[in-house]
Amino acid sequence: DGVYNVCLSVWDDQGCLSTFCSDVIVGDLSDICNLTDCVFPGDANKDGSANFYDLLELGIGNGITGPERPYATTEWTGQLAPDWAESTLDGINFKHLDCDGNGVIDENDAVAITDNYQVMDAPNPTTEASAPLIYIEFDQDTIFVDDNLLASDIEITAHLKVGNQNFPAQNIYGLAMYLSYPSDLVYEDSVSFEYDTNSFFGSSNEVFWMPNNQYDEEQIDIGVTRKDATASSGFGEIGKTVFIIDADILDGRAENGDVHFPVSVNGVKMIDADGNELPINLTNTPATLVFTKAPETTGANNPQLAQEIQVFPNPASEKINIDLGNLNGIQLQVFNNFGQILLKKNIPTSNTELNVKDWNTGVYFVKIKTEEGVVSKRLVLK
Repeated sequence: DGVYNVCLSVWDDQGCLSTFCSDVIVGDLSDICNLTDCVFPGDANKDGSANFYDLLELGIGNGITGPERPYATTEWTGQLAPDWAESTLDGINFKHLDCDGNGVIDENDAVAITDNYQVMDAPNPTTEASAPLIYIEFDQDTIFVDDNLLASDIEITAHLKVGNQNFPAQNIYGLAMYLSYPSDLVYEDSVSFEYDTNSFFGSSNEVFWMPNNQYDEEQIDIGVTRKDATASSGFGEIGKTVFIIDADILDGRAENGDVHFPVSVNGVKMIDADGNELPINLTNTPATLVFTKAPETTGANNPQLAQEIQVFPNPASEKINIDLGNLNGIQLQVFNNFGQILLKKNIPTSNTELNVKDWNTGVYFVKIKTEEGVVSKRLVLK
């Protein structure tokens, strides 16, 4: 049993020749995908599922044409298709990238991915310290909970960033991952991702980008790929994820102490224009936004105050400096990631130095009380 290419040739004594070839199936049609290389629409990388890892393959093959798939549909069922001339570095024939079977690889093939979508669950690759860091950054480290804040639901933004000036991304072509978040604090339909059209990755007409919120799995899947066979280098923001926090749930939990909203980067795959996987670097702890009961003072949730106060270097390993700018300091407190107070100190001057060389590595929060208001800063020790 199997699929055979059978040709019929007809000729005459004048030297005229005509040949017609067609694939012939021998055996039970329902078993044919066990015998040959069938296409499952949306599974461009042949890993048995359709998700945004497959979007990276579409970026590689974008614009390539080949034979159409006979009787093509986008239903999740094995479909016979003639081989194309091209294959990926992993030996996957480009017919799998033509998810809709029309003979052209383009962004329309992503419809089959979303139609047959299965949640991303791959582990992170081994990280390398010299590789570009892929991380989340909130607009602020702490939001103070008061009656004004709780008057309506709260929108928070997590910025997805790649690389920095010391370790920029080099020759990046595609990036897929999922961001894990605590779904019990947010509305199911409120989580969204928006690509940054000013990103070094490319303008909106130079990339395919797609999000898929998997609320029950507490994650949002994200895929971004260039589509012109030319890689990009640089660093900075790729896009932002927006969450809408349920004010009623937050209010109840904040009565019992600080409420943490962690977002972590998982399942990362980053490739170059040929499909080679590139090394990455990830932090050991998730980016965490802390909701805490507002103190009896003015200035809580004031972004101007947060910009005035500088904590540096950050990350740090031996000493940190806290510069209040033109603000009048009263007191600072340092909390660990579990909300425990490690240090309380009066700060009568505008510049304070702390020795942290004996502190454990990890994430800390520095709460700074001034006459103008209260600010909390996130500090990382390495």
